[in-house]
Amino acid sequence: MVDPLSKPAPKPHKSNQQNQSTNKRISKKIPKKPKGTANVTFNIRKRCLLSIVAFVVLLSSAGLITTFIWISIQFIFNPEQLVGLNQVLPQWAKIPLSNEESSQTLQQIQASLSQQGEIVGEILPLESDTTKSFLLPVFHRSANCQSDCQYLVELRIYQRSIDLPEKYYHLVTQLPVSGPEESSVFATLDRTTDDNQGSSNTLPLSQIGRFEDGTPSSGMWFYLRGERTSGKNAIAYGHIVYYNPEHTYLQLMLPWISTTGQLPQWLPATNGSPKELVVDQTVGLEPQLRVYQVKPVKFIPCPIQLEAISLTPAASQDSAYQNALLIARSGLWTPAFEWLQFIKKQRKGRIPEAAQAQIDLIRLHSQLTKSQADISWASPSQQVLADLVDGRWGKALQVFAASPQNAQEIATLLKADEGRLWNRVEATLRVNPNRPEVQAWGALILATQHGQERANSWLKEQPKTTNDSLTYIQSFLEKLNTGMLSTPS
Repeated sequence: MVDPLSKPAPKPHKSNQQNQSTNKRISKKIPKKPKGTANVTFNIRKRCLLSIVAFVVLLSSAGLITTFIWISIQFIFNPEQLVGLNQVLPQWAKIPLSNEESSQTLQQIQASLSQQGEIVGEILPLESDTTKSFLLPVFHRSANCQSDCQYLVELRIYQRSIDLPEKYYHLVTQLPVSGPEESSVFATLDRTTDDNQGSSNTLPLSQIGRFEDGTPSSGMWFYLRGERTSGKNAIAYGHIVYYNPEHTYLQLMLPWISTTGQLPQWLPATNGSPKELVVDQTVGLEPQLRVYQVKPVKFIPCPIQLEAISLTPAASQDSAYQNALLIARSGLWTPAFEWLQFIKKQRKGRIPEAAQAQIDLIRLHSQLTKSQADISWASPSQQVLADLVDGRWGKALQVFAASPQNAQEIATLLKADEGRLWNRVEATLRVNPNRPEVQAWGALILATQHGQERANSWLKEQPKTTNDSLTYIQSFLEKLNTGMLSTPS
């Protein structure tokens, strides 16, 4: 009998049944992530990383083995090729080459180089005992040439092999050398008639010598030299070479070019010490000295370098100091030096080291321009040029106004100016516009090159030109016209 109070169990809803069956199907399709999958992935990555490391180690080992084999072969058959490697190795790691196979007598060294087609130069001893070590220059001779046939190609340092009874020497270092490009040599001249001034041909080095006394640092300094003639100019060029005997290291320190044909000199150029290397690149009455100081660098085989004293940037932010350097860079060395002396006096001598070096460089140039201007030149144009280079504007005007012939000759000088005199005028007026004598030379340059109308226009543009100044300047322009009219046709 059925209990009337009991209720029949409700039938499951159709939609619920469908959802349950759907969930079952989805759960069957998505596989459950097995336990330990993360560990498996980590192990795979670990094995890959180990494989890569092993591969890198294998390659490195192969490279080291190959290098060792190459060194071994060179050591047996051609030990001289290992000398360059010794330059960068510390003393304890240097490859010994002083055995009987790598050591030779001087006659054997010369014969070996002759067999290779090279020419042995004059030996330069490196120690008081000339049998201990020496520098050997090696030359090459060009075939089918008529001049500069023999040129320097290599420098070698040999040392006595102390473990052998006779005078045997072994090569400790060697340095290939070559001259500069022709274009870089002629770039130091204002003008040249040489047709090959833009050539990239390498010029030969023909000489080597040693700087004997007064050189800085504990090493040895040498110069390599060649010479080239262009018109009236005999240009010398070459390299400065430094040898550090402690590490048996040869280093090309600096290419040099001298338009006067002179060798570089070690001089007390500045007030400091040690001496500096001075290279003369003067052209005509325009002095140009390159001064190089020895500075330390962090490179054990060669712990020094040559650094040029430059006028840019200015070593002081003081506006007066910067103006003085501005006119120095235009070539007005004496006015710039006098101004700097006044600044230094105001500061009671408290000048930074870099600023003092710039002042000393300007002083050296000023000494040259002053000595030139103090000479009584036979030619009025040369006298005026020397005065203008030294900043003697008023004295130069007196020479110009002395006669129509002087004005005529000086007009030719001004017309040929390619900017050197004009740059001096601009720099001076930029610093001090109230200079009628400088304005007069600016007007004379413009009148000779572009006509008097252009000169008058320029004068009106000047901010400090007074009526008295215009009258003063016009008198010189009239003398210029008179001189040019008197020129024979």
